[in-house]
Amino acid sequence: MITRTTSLLLMIQGACLAAQAQAEGFPTLARIAPGFGYYGVDYGFDDKLKVYGTVDAFASYHDSQHHTGYKLAGGGAWTNKLGLYVRKGLSAESALELVVEEGFNVNGKALDSTWDSIGSLRLAAVALRSKSLGKLEFGKTYNMGTPTYADPFLATYGSPYTYMALPAGGKGAFYLDMRPKHTLAYTSPNLNGFSLGTAVSFGFDDVTSQGRTLRGGGARLQYRNSQVMLLGSYNLYYSDPWDDAGHSRQTANHFKSLSAFYDFGPLATSLTWQRQDVDQAGTPSTTLYTFGVMAPVGELDVLRLALMQRQVTADDKDAFGVMLGYDHFITPRWAVYGRLGMIANQRASSVTYAGTPLDQVGDNPANLALGMYYHF
Repeated sequence: MITRTTSLLLMIQGACLAAQAQAEGFPTLARIAPGFGYYGVDYGFDDKLKVYGTVDAFASYHDSQHHTGYKLAGGGAWTNKLGLYVRKGLSAESALELVVEEGFNVNGKALDSTWDSIGSLRLAAVALRSKSLGKLEFGKTYNMGTPTYADPFLATYGSPYTYMALPAGGKGAFYLDMRPKHTLAYTSPNLNGFSLGTAVSFGFDDVTSQGRTLRGGGARLQYRNSQVMLLGSYNLYYSDPWDDAGHSRQTANHFKSLSAFYDFGPLATSLTWQRQDVDQAGTPSTTLYTFGVMAPVGELDVLRLALMQRQVTADDKDAFGVMLGYDHFITPRWAVYGRLGMIANQRASSVTYAGTPLDQVGDNPANLALGMYYHF
């Protein structure tokens, strides 16, 4: 379900960038860094034990041409979550880390359901990190795909990007979890601004893998300095089994992306291209272009803008999205926010977001949300 798959807000790449931003460049990411938790943000080597989390709620009004209404929900800016982070220093420049994080969003009729319908395990990993050798980790941890901060709104439940990035329907199409389980990942240390990340995901005890030893994997190359960041990634993952004339098949899905970020000082801009191709005749490919702006306002506040163009290799299934948002910080960990967004669908497209109902294919959902979040 969308609430589960899109409760993925925090890629470690975004967290790493936010941590670096505190020292140099990209000040808006530094301002929102407390929401990332500790794993991938706190780069110390001392002993540490922390319980952390986020509480987020919003009220919204939506209009999708044939349907209007109001709702109260959670996760408009950040997924509600509760996590435990443990670190044991092994030396002055190495540490062992453990993290477990559960996400939940109390939306719709969730209170009438079981916990499995409300929450899901977001992150569960053990890592060995060295300043000179890099980071080796295993568990339900981050893939090497498009980073969530390609979207200025961090691919949240309330962002159009989250839904426009989903693959178009078709046999063998697969949505790649930002944190696939049974994943072994290695990220190299920074060398003159360059770093390389690699990951493979195994199919242990997974009925959807049908005994496949490797579910998939990928790599991401990154370069950054105080003003520029460039990323490129490629991932190949196999779909869940599907029936092909009585035979069960798993289909290869290819995920490619390129991103460029530039910090002008008063604001930072980003441009991302990402594409998903499926090795199955008749299943369309999906391409998404995303342009973003993040600007600091005053001492604490953040202004964000995202423009998205979704292209599908099928007739009249493209869509355009836009979102404008403002975060006013009462303290560095407590903020109120506003979001105004819309998606313009072509006549055969039905992309929506934030639980906005679409009564007819081709309807254009718009949403105005006001909310509050607190990180602890």
